[in-house]
Amino acid sequence: MTDILEPRIRPLVDALNATGIVQTFSSCEGHFRPDEQTLVDRNHAEVRFVPTAGVSIVAVETLLAFVLTRFKNQHGILPVTVRGYRLYTPIDDDAVEETFVLELRPFNRFDSPHQKRSDIDRAIERIIKLIRSID
Repeated sequence: MTDILEPRIRPLVDALNATGIVQTFSSCEGHFRPDEQTLVDRNHAEVRFVPTAGVSIVAVETLLAFVLTRFKNQHGILPVTVRGYRLYTPIDDDAVEETFVLELRPFNRFDSPHQKRSDIDRAIERIIKLIRSID
């Protein structure tokens, strides 16, 4: 299944899974060229995940808080904004799926596709270093 991961996001997916705190199930490295745009917003990179079996929601929130605060303290919000959040998606009349999202979005939507790609790739590398620094 990991063979279908896009190459630029794969290292972040691997780093998140290696924590033992989360299990990823969806990712996108971001697509910035005009010919890559669709009805879906693809101008960002993201990884979606759930807690690993037996891991609490609090542990996942602690991981996200660590990544978000350290990234902002070290790099600010320019040129990439990093956000983490819970996403609630209705499945049917009685059920809602709850997932977590780590999203990396270029701060300046008017930058060139090449600049956005470079900025996102650098942010991915920096987040991986943060995740690997966790004891």
